[in-house]
Amino acid sequence: MHCGLPAAALTACLAANPALAQETKKCPMGIPVTYEMPYPCGDGSTGGVDMDAGAAYAWKALIALNWPAQSDTRDAPDKTKNFGDPGARVWETMRSKVELYPGNGSPTQAPHGVTLKDGKPTNGPRFGYDQAPVYVYSPEGVKTADGQVRACKGQEPVQTPAWTVLDETTQIGNNQTFAGVLPATPTKTNSQPQLIRYGVKMNQDVYSNIVQNQYWYSGSQSALSVASANYVKALASGQTQNPPSPYVDFAAPFAPANQGAPSSAENKTSSVEVKMSWRPLTEKEAASGRFFQAPVRYFEVEDNAPCWREDRWGLVGMHLISFTAAAPWGIWSTFEQADNILTADGKPTEDANGNIINPGSGPTPTSPELTSNPNVLTPIVTKNGEYCATPGARLFFRENPKYHTMPSDGAICVNSRWHAIPKEIAAINDSAHSAIRENLAKTGKTNSPWLYYKLINVQATPVDFDSKDNARFSSTASYYLANSTIETDYSLGMFTGDLKRGVPANKIHHFPDALVDYYNTRLLPFQAANLGFLEKPIRMGGCAGCHAFAATIGQDFSFALGDNVKAPESPTPFKKTSAFRNYKP
Repeated sequence: MHCGLPAAALTACLAANPALAQETKKCPMGIPVTYEMPYPCGDGSTGGVDMDAGAAYAWKALIALNWPAQSDTRDAPDKTKNFGDPGARVWETMRSKVELYPGNGSPTQAPHGVTLKDGKPTNGPRFGYDQAPVYVYSPEGVKTADGQVRACKGQEPVQTPAWTVLDETTQIGNNQTFAGVLPATPTKTNSQPQLIRYGVKMNQDVYSNIVQNQYWYSGSQSALSVASANYVKALASGQTQNPPSPYVDFAAPFAPANQGAPSSAENKTSSVEVKMSWRPLTEKEAASGRFFQAPVRYFEVEDNAPCWREDRWGLVGMHLISFTAAAPWGIWSTFEQADNILTADGKPTEDANGNIINPGSGPTPTSPELTSNPNVLTPIVTKNGEYCATPGARLFFRENPKYHTMPSDGAICVNSRWHAIPKEIAAINDSAHSAIRENLAKTGKTNSPWLYYKLINVQATPVDFDSKDNARFSSTASYYLANSTIETDYSLGMFTGDLKRGVPANKIHHFPDALVDYYNTRLLPFQAANLGFLEKPIRMGGCAGCHAFAATIGQDFSFALGDNVKAPESPTPFKKTSAFRNYKP
């Protein structure tokens, strides 16, 4: 007996077959502190990954990626060191998005380190991945001849750029988020000291996949356009066959042009993408030992052009996205620093495991309360109450006024999560923290900032909206997976369907005058060979649902493909006078 996963049929199937509901592969649930990247453990009855196994996988991956890195090889652990030893972390040394999709990317301009001959990369399999960071944007976008942003006035020279480059200041153009715990007054080096900024990194498996297939640039004659068209054509045929070669497949990083075959179950590599949120720290926070801190490069505006500065900031949020042969649809998980969601007077609302310890500063997740109806053709987000004039220590956000679909005339404060961290996830956080403490004790250490980071939730197996609470693979909180510092506003925290002018939308217009349901996730055999839901689309929520749109245009859940980084985002991007790129709804 085999249950498919997409809709209410899964719940009914498991309810009718209690033995099957208990049939699981014995997945090791301990959290080892090791430099080895984990491999997802399927449940044995459906081909999916159970919630608890997915949560354990997420913590194992976080620990492995936080191992001290080798000094001369990027994205590789130093096996002679212990967890918590000094040095850059493995994930820090991954290539930033702009190092894979440079602003000048073209058939003749590959990512730095790549050797081209007759337009083909020749120095594989690493393709120069290990070269020191170089951040190249569009010469037109940053107003320099070589596309490298100049230093701001008064910025001290650096020998090499910081590993982490924060060239995004918005949450995919929807909004900006601020930390009220910081002073609002601009400084000589930071025009928006409360602003949370973002960076994206990709591991060597992703890099080699993109380079060997020549996907680092887009255009009508590009390899990416051909691969995307093959993918889209396969989707249009009904989800029953893989595309003809080539097509984009992040779960098969070392299979050039894919050869039209599904990912091998023996392929235990993982394509990993990391998205991070960072901000300056108060003196008290910096001295607390509760924040991972590192040098970052961020961007300001001088003389109507971007310039860079570097400083030591604190990490407040991290997405981990991985694609493997065991879970080629992708496992999505997100972590946060323990003290992100504060009351107005500065008390944390959750403990380090995610248990609620203090009520928020309001009865609803935000002040003012926000609501929307995704089941109409042109949804809007409406507010109930006045804007938040005194955030205090709370997080707060401002919406992009361009869309005219969200309240954008004032600050909106965060009182609590859109969905509380489930007790099962809090228990796994407690287990992971205990494992870290035990490991630290063996090496004579007593503390680590990673004791103050918690898994918020994980999307280990995609499910339809109707099956979001099937208990085995999903919950409402995991279905709407969101990080309070990366998906802060209503639209991203309550995402389902599609974003229509910044607002979640479940309906599309069907000629001549009907509304029909919009399903965002349609998987092909190479993405879900072991799952029983190829016959129909599903509507996934949260991170996986949002990225599913990229798959519908042939890019296997990656918005980075076809999006060369022309310029850093401005600290004030919603002003029409911004020197940076404009946003499109």
